[in-house]
Amino acid sequence: MLEKQHSSTSSTALWALEGGEAMRLEIGPGVRELHVTEGRLWLTREGTAKAPAEDIWLTTGDTLTLDSGSQWVAEGWGVTRFQLLVPPQACGRRVSRPVETARSRAAPAASLIAA
Repeated sequence: MLEKQHSSTSSTALWALEGGEAMRLEIGPGVRELHVTEGRLWLTREGTAKAPAEDIWLTTGDTLTLDSGSQWVAEGWGVTRFQLLVPPQACGRRVSRPVETARSRAAPAASLIAA
């Protein structure tokens, strides 16, 4: 699914391709989101017996969901930077627990001193 998103990104998770440079992307385990932060990216999904190969062009701000187990070739057209991220919904359920405040942690210690 292709989406346009405009948000700030962290430079620590960036991949970079020069114009004409290509790389293979093997996705998984789990889905990934590819987000182009700069430039233009040409993606080719490898074909299977059930689905033919396909080409997709992405530009700055585009995000594409890549299925687990899929294989792609990415090529930069000009200098291209992108992120390959695990979307939040792929991380499973979060376990939440109450957060202790400094006051609730300090109270028992103070009562021990007074005794």
